[in-house]
Amino acid sequence: MGKADRKRWDGNVRSMEIIAKPYADITEGDRQFLRENYTSAGGLLPNAYSGGAFFTPTHVAKFMWDALQPLLPDSPRVLEPSAGAGVFLEHAPEDAKITALELERTSAKVTTLLYPDAEVIEGDALAHSRRNYYDLVIGNPPYGVAIEFEPTLEDEEWALSKAKNKRKGKSEVAFIELAIKAVKPGGYVAFVLPLGLSYGNYAKKLRQLMHETCWQVATILLPGETFAATGTTISTQIMIIRKAPEWTKLIEPATKKWNSNFRRGGDKDITEFGARFLEGQPPAYFAKITDIGIDKHGKVTVIDGEDSQLDQLLDDFTDDNLMRANLYPHLPSWHSIDKGNDAFYFAHGNDMCDGHRDASYTFADGPYRWNELTLGTGEDLGGYGTWVDDCLKWQSELLKASLQERNEARQAEVVV
Repeated sequence: MGKADRKRWDGNVRSMEIIAKPYADITEGDRQFLRENYTSAGGLLPNAYSGGAFFTPTHVAKFMWDALQPLLPDSPRVLEPSAGAGVFLEHAPEDAKITALELERTSAKVTTLLYPDAEVIEGDALAHSRRNYYDLVIGNPPYGVAIEFEPTLEDEEWALSKAKNKRKGKSEVAFIELAIKAVKPGGYVAFVLPLGLSYGNYAKKLRQLMHETCWQVATILLPGETFAATGTTISTQIMIIRKAPEWTKLIEPATKKWNSNFRRGGDKDITEFGARFLEGQPPAYFAKITDIGIDKHGKVTVIDGEDSQLDQLLDDFTDDNLMRANLYPHLPSWHSIDKGNDAFYFAHGNDMCDGHRDASYTFADGPYRWNELTLGTGEDLGGYGTWVDDCLKWQSELLKASLQERNEARQAEVVV
């Protein structure tokens, strides 16, 4: 065990001693120690459920909240389905109404001590039964853990495989599907996820589900150093999606062909693979962080007073709707990779797609940012344009119609 792992181990042992105290004897200093040192066993103990849980660096969690908060209503209902020690609760707005789920007992107790205003539930998140309820589901679910569970709602369909009324699959797949079910139409899901979801056969049904139910907001690729201090160098991504009303249609793009800057052979037909996108889907936004702000040893690499690359990305979320004047939709990275575009949420092509290559020249110092083609490059489509502002208005009108439909259904139930 190296020095870093030993420090984590000692911090966890001391943390367990703190939570074993009578509540009245726990000091503010104890709470501060927990906040700074408790990391659970992710990366320290093999073959345990916690082995898939690597606690999120605080500046990553803070960035996700800074990007999302302007999109949320006042006093948003928030679900954190894999709370750990509560790093995502640390940066939540004060008026957020948070439900935090955590399977591991020590982590649940730590979160309860640190965030007494949150509804902390010790138990399996996959048994959580609230549906179409939350404004935001946020977190960093466990990766790569083979799970089996029996859904609380017996008649509910899942994309996971089924045997003897139980669902089986990878933990990250189950958590994303739970999030989509739990968030309400117009609400957001923001997760830190492994790259394997982009192409793995195990996630094929999940990608199809996302494609049929959610708009892509942003996908941000993170380097391996992101989680180095907590025991892994796996490359990850931040994925932010928005749930559409259930009757939102998949439609053909208005733009049928797009030329590659790097590939020979003229225009490429993006409808060749049956390309479809949900009504209101803007050009897909991608970014790649080349320096996360810490090195492989967990030491800070950003000079005091300077913005990190994540901080620089915040401008994209608040200025011009995730679009820059010198960024334009490229031939999408999924083109000719798979038959179909149900994985358009993810970047493909081993860093050789048009958008990534252009961005690496335009933003050589990082972060790289680019957009990929979806419904079109500005053409009118059924009375709506296909650029960012038009698509966001389109989403708003679809959600308004959905809300009106639900209200009318409720009124009809009352009359009956």
